[in-house]
Amino acid sequence: MVGVGTDLVEVARFERLLRRGGLRFLDRWFRAAEIAYCIAQSDPHRHVAARFAAKEAVLKSLRLPRPGPARWREIEVTRDVDGLPGVALHGSMREAAAAAGVVTVHVSLSHSGTYASATATAVGRSGGPEPAQPPGS
Repeated sequence: MVGVGTDLVEVARFERLLRRGGLRFLDRWFRAAEIAYCIAQSDPHRHVAARFAAKEAVLKSLRLPRPGPARWREIEVTRDVDGLPGVALHGSMREAAAAAGVVTVHVSLSHSGTYASATATAVGRSGGPEPAQPPGS
C-alpha cells in the first residue's frame, strides 16, 4: 500500500457552486462522464460533492502536492458495470502515480443531506515483505 486518503466536504457548498457556476464550474473540475453521471441524478450537488471529496482523497492517497484546476480533471471518478466507484488517472497524475509505484487506487464514496465523504487507498506493486533478519546479522 502506498497511502490512504480521506476527505469530507459540505454538500451545501457544492449546491451553491452549481447554482452560481453551473456547467462552467463542472467543466473546470470534472471530466465529461463524471458530469453526465452527476447531472442525471435527482440531487446532482450531492454526487458532485462526493466526487470532489474522492478527488481530494485520491490525491492524499498518492501523497502528491495539490494540483491546479486543470489537473483535478486528471483524477476521474468512474463507475463499473455494477455501479461501484473506481478511479482512472490521466496525464501527469497517471505518470506521477506510476513513478510512485501505484498500480491501482480504490475509492469509497458516501453522502448524506449535510456531508459527502470519500476514502481512497493507493495500492503499490506487490513485492512481498522483506525477509526477517536474524538478530546480530
